Amino acid sequence: LRGLPALRIWASAFWVLTVAALAQGLNENGSLLSTVAGGGLIALANALMLMGIAIHLRYPLRWRWPMAVVGLFVANQVHVYLLPPSQTASALMFGAYSVVWDVWMVWVLLWRSPRDMRNTCSFTALIFIIDAVFYLLRSVVVLFPHLLAHTPLDELLTTWNYLFGILSSFLLSTGFTLMLAERLTLDLRRLARTDGLTGLLNRSALIEAGARLVDACRARGQACSVLMFDLDHFKSINDSWGHAAGDAVLSHFVEVIRGMGLTNDALFARYGGEEFVLVLPAIEPVQVGALAERMRAAVAAKPAVFDGRTINITTSVGGAAATDANFEHLVSAADVALYRAKHLGRNQVAWNQGA
Repeated sequence: LRGLPALRIWASAFWVLTVAALAQGLNENGSLLSTVAGGGLIALANALMLMGIAIHLRYPLRWRWPMAVVGLFVANQVHVYLLPPSQTASALMFGAYSVVWDVWMVWVLLWRSPRDMRNTCSFTALIFIIDAVFYLLRSVVVLFPHLLAHTPLDELLTTWNYLFGILSSFLLSTGFTLMLAERLTLDLRRLARTDGLTGLLNRSALIEAGARLVDACRARGQACSVLMFDLDHFKSINDSWGHAAGDAVLSHFVEVIRGMGLTNDALFARYGGEEFVLVLPAIEPVQVGALAERMRAAVAAKPAVFDGRTINITTSVGGAAATDANFEHLVSAADVALYRAKHLGRNQVAWNQGA
């Protein structure tokens, strides 16, 4: 859980909320403690919840915006303390502030959450929606006291004022816990499919995703190409420069290939060791061959940098394309072509025409 930064932020928010409830509960007569300190801490707790949600969803919300709202709220509470408004105006202002925070958090949860986290985000958003509805109903009761006096709604809102706060905090902690658990599950699942050094898909994920991609091309009658790369003399780099330099070379190679402008549907993965596979769907083999040559030349022209020194690298490339072959067959055909490229002297592209 240390890799989930929202955890500490949300925990801090609940502690701040607890202190705020204590400050308001000790003195409810409009003192400096309950009005300014208690109200300000409630606003700070909401800001922490909002920022925790944004960080958890990797939505780039800057701290200055929630803190600016907290500053405005505190300034207003100071004004309320110095010039106390009517009880009706005070209740309406607090309800309005609560609704603003709730709507802000609902917007981030529903419109800025990734698709694979939509379920837990929707559950937490529902809690904030219920909280906003509760304060809206309280505002209606305050605005129309004679119309709703002694009605079941009036009695319910009055009776559940504090109980709702406790229940809301409990449900929010449940929602945040579910969001943390879902993020942890997704991260672990992604780690199981990702190469730790390069960030590319690993071999098992490549086989699964590549098979789907090739089958889709075959169903549409389109050609699908596979390029297999092997870094030339990589063992000598490890032996001469060390394994840290070898890792730097691998990362540099990945950056060079990614910098060639791959299409969104291209699949680039680490096959194992210093071997990489690039799957290019729905592209003519002639175009793929030209692209492979440009990639080979780019790798040779851009040495890797390690510890302030350059390491010249080259790559051998084997390619294969077909409209009616499966993924395993294409990889095997590209591997045969790669072996030929290495046998012919390395740092060149070989194409398996029989694929």
